[in-house]
Amino acid sequence: MNDKEGVNATEAIQVSCREVIVSNEYADLIVQYEGNIATAMSALNGICYQIIDERYAVIHTFRNMITDIPQQLVSAVEFPMQPRLLGPTGLGSIDAAGILIFHTQPYVPLRGRGVIVGFVDSGIDYTHPSFIYEDNTTKILSIWDQSIQEGEPPLNFQYGTEYTEDDINNALASENPFEIVPSIDETGHGTFLAGVAAGRYVDQIAGAAPDADIIMVKLKPGKNYIREIYLLRDDAITYQDNDIMLGINYLMQKAAIYGRPLVICVGLGNNQGAHDGTSVLEEYLSRIARTRGYSVVVSTGNEANLAHHYLGNYPPGEPFQDVEITVAGNERGLNVQIWVQTPDIYSVGIISPTGEVIPRIAPRLRVREEFQLLLERSRVYIEYQRIEEKSGDQLILLRFDLPTQGIWTIRVYGDVVVSGQYNMWMDREGWIQPATQFLRPNFNTTLTLPSTSREPISVGAYNHMDNSVYIGSGRGPTRDGRLKPDLVAPGVNVLGPLPNNTYGTMTGTSVSAAHVAGASALLLEWGIVQGNAPLLNTRLIKKMLMRGATRRPPVVYPNFEWGYGSLNLINSFNILRGTID
Repeated sequence: MNDKEGVNATEAIQVSCREVIVSNEYADLIVQYEGNIATAMSALNGICYQIIDERYAVIHTFRNMITDIPQQLVSAVEFPMQPRLLGPTGLGSIDAAGILIFHTQPYVPLRGRGVIVGFVDSGIDYTHPSFIYEDNTTKILSIWDQSIQEGEPPLNFQYGTEYTEDDINNALASENPFEIVPSIDETGHGTFLAGVAAGRYVDQIAGAAPDADIIMVKLKPGKNYIREIYLLRDDAITYQDNDIMLGINYLMQKAAIYGRPLVICVGLGNNQGAHDGTSVLEEYLSRIARTRGYSVVVSTGNEANLAHHYLGNYPPGEPFQDVEITVAGNERGLNVQIWVQTPDIYSVGIISPTGEVIPRIAPRLRVREEFQLLLERSRVYIEYQRIEEKSGDQLILLRFDLPTQGIWTIRVYGDVVVSGQYNMWMDREGWIQPATQFLRPNFNTTLTLPSTSREPISVGAYNHMDNSVYIGSGRGPTRDGRLKPDLVAPGVNVLGPLPNNTYGTMTGTSVSAAHVAGASALLLEWGIVQGNAPLLNTRLIKKMLMRGATRRPPVVYPNFEWGYGSLNLINSFNILRGTID
């Protein structure tokens, strides 16, 4: 066994590690490390781990040992943290984006040939005509289904099952393809994004890069113990960021094997985090985005109009400030994160809908308090992090278990007030009831993570039929004041493939990200494959798309809804050749 395989024991233990990785009885920790993590892990018999890259790894340990592992590894790793959960964000549209013209350009057509478009998502319906050539062979190079444990995992990975191009072709040639490749896209989200970005021409429906190859990572669902920590309802769709990071690492390894440029499309997001680009996943994506031949594209989420964000401006001289939340009936749970700008320090108390009061809890270095309300079934958890490990700012975590329907009040006390500004975010769409929201929300800074990352291309959505911004499209700025989104792309009632050989429409910023992923594939074909710009990476592609974006008066650009404008790939090329539209 070599160190890259992330195994610290025998072959027998490696087999058991496969079970550990997917078991709900074991906790996952994402860690940063320096040096040789295998040496440190060798002293911890029975602990399974996976190396993501030279900076990040995932440790899997018994849940009751989760607080002990960081102390044992203190000399080797830093920032051990539990994974966060993410969920999915959603020929006319590619014409509006200035892409269609390249498919039929008579001299040098651009259709994504020689480029891989990779996804970490819900999977793909590989039997859909959008992904099958005329000779009944697939355009999908491989599928890593993290949720199936019966087959062989990919090289250097310890769980899931990899299905190769040959496997998929054998399945397509059989009467019962899913008996050979049983990977299924239950939600249709990954299938749709793959079709919008790189689907073949079928009945005048096509993706932005119809000749690009596809690799799909079907993410395994988030573990139940993490869902229970966040008090999520049963129908919430969740994925863990450690699985996303490993999936992206798989995409990069496959691109290296094929020797091709790679587009990474991430149509997932959540509201958990600092919204300043410092989360583990965001830092990981930013590092990848600097690599030549890669384009990393992320969606900004659909949170702008859902009243899930509150911007606090603490009133000078006042003893406290009340923030009200209306909670819908039958809410399983609610998470609220309060992020405070350094050097300010705040503390909180809680008032329930029936008037029960949790008095102010002093903001000590690391405080966890639990309160069972006397007249209600609700239980409230309050945790302070005076110095959050990645951002360095204060973080206050509030969790409401079985919150009573009605208006809850978070009473905010200013202990040290300099800027007076703080942000609150509650759970994202699909994880709580639509009627649960802040009574006085702020519609800016509604970007989902990882779209607040610094280097990737962050994409919002607009309606290409009437040129209006999509009302739910996540808006900037980031919490540290940076402009996002970078641009917008079609994302309202877009037509694309769905499982079971059907087509339908979908709305959301993940659909917009798929358009930009396809446009990136055309740029990588032109720049890397054809040799016109061999140093192309995410940053350069982002600048090209920003320059060429359509800007319509009287709107002032850039702004927090449109970014630098709407995707217009042909105009980006016109600017390159000196013909400005």
